[in-house]
Amino acid sequence: MVTPDFQQILIAARQLPKSAQAKLVSALLQENGSAHTPTLEPLTGLSEAELQALATSVLAPVHAKRLTQLLRLNREKKLTRALQAELGTLLEESDRLALVKAKATYTLSLLKA
Repeated sequence: MVTPDFQQILIAARQLPKSAQAKLVSALLQENGSAHTPTLEPLTGLSEAELQALATSVLAPVHAKRLTQLLRLNREKKLTRALQAELGTLLEESDRLALVKAKATYTLSLLKA
């Protein structure tokens, strides 16, 4: 039996429908039978303009294009191990950006409240 590595698991999870992804996240966050809700920490030490810039930031166009290419190849099952690693790296970068955007948006909402 072949055991998939972490990158393969992440790639497979990202291909699930959004509702299945949400259920997976919920199941993974279960601690001692009760759901654990992670808190989103606000960003500190930034001006409103800086927070707005972060909240509207996007993945670099060259990275977004490459990510799209690799995801297409992945759907077609044409990724080598090297390309799988590259895809994993780009997905991690995209996830980090999404988290920073969420934190910036959250912080802006706190400032306006």
